[in-house]
Amino acid sequence: MAGQQEYFSSAKISKIFNEELSEEELLLAEKEYAFPPSQRYRQGASLVRGWPLAALPYIGERYGRLKKFSTPVAISVFTTKGGVLKTTLTLNFARSIALHGMKTLVIGLDMQGDITTALGHNQELEDEEDINTIMAKINETKGLADIFNRTSALNEIIYPTALPTLFYIPETPELAALNESLSNINRREYWLLEKVVAPLKDEFDVIIMDCSPNWNRLITNALVASDILLSPLECKINNFRNFRVFRHFLNQFKNEMKLDFMPIFIPTRYAIGKKLSMEIKGWYTSNILGCVENGIKESVHGEEAQALKISLVEHTPTKDIAIEMRDLLYELGDRIRTHMNSKRELEIANNYCPPIPGTEVIGESPWP
Repeated sequence: MAGQQEYFSSAKISKIFNEELSEEELLLAEKEYAFPPSQRYRQGASLVRGWPLAALPYIGERYGRLKKFSTPVAISVFTTKGGVLKTTLTLNFARSIALHGMKTLVIGLDMQGDITTALGHNQELEDEEDINTIMAKINETKGLADIFNRTSALNEIIYPTALPTLFYIPETPELAALNESLSNINRREYWLLEKVVAPLKDEFDVIIMDCSPNWNRLITNALVASDILLSPLECKINNFRNFRVFRHFLNQFKNEMKLDFMPIFIPTRYAIGKKLSMEIKGWYTSNILGCVENGIKESVHGEEAQALKISLVEHTPTKDIAIEMRDLLYELGDRIRTHMNSKRELEIANNYCPPIPGTEVIGESPWP
């Protein structure tokens, strides 16, 4: 029998996607071949019916609240401070939208490689005892530097995950050299957009760039390529003091480069029992344009989920922390959808050419 983590009961599926979803409704859709079939798996001393991970994107697309966006969207996750739950935000958002049937690609741009680890890259190496074997496998990993050096094709640096709708481009040690090499080419700010993001929008619904906390050439490229910026705001005094400087440089960069990405700010690492932390969160939500109401608080469950390479909603769907994360993801989804719809309408309006008066073709009216 397969392990519990590989199968999801109807109760857990309803907690992840839609609390009104019943097992009877899932079984009815299964008969229509809407998604891979359920199986019996052992839960304690009992046999329980459950659906494999491969079925979840189909179930999520059909019953979940997070719906596909009107056009492919590129998202940067960036702030100029480390330790603010950036990787937690990226992992939870990427897995959640992938679970809802959106084909999702995460691009790692942080030399520390946290998101690559969180997505499970080379996790089997932990069982290897031979360091030479480990290093050989690590050196086989291809990344963005291989595209820049023209030693690999774009499809060769994209890796799958156990979730069939979630993929990633891993961080490699060569990212540091790539960052320096970008200064030697023309249109250096547009390399990531033109060589990676724009071509991949034909294949993926959502592209998420997990950025380093250092504003370097790769981060400049990520912002230029973005439709949306997700920026975590730690609810601690140092981040509170630094935010105005960050916002000033962000707005200056956006204006100088004539970019139209929409920034969304997310309060993180707040503690309900700490007065100062909650005051800072309240100031963020009341005074920062684009700041969401929901956020991510500090939690052991969040660390557990990341260690398991899954989202909080998958790990502990009934816990308050997972419900809060789900509400945040819904809010982010709604804001992104509104922005992308407006952007698409503007593009259609700008491309519309009204007919020259007197040249209209008038057909017969279908009405009497």
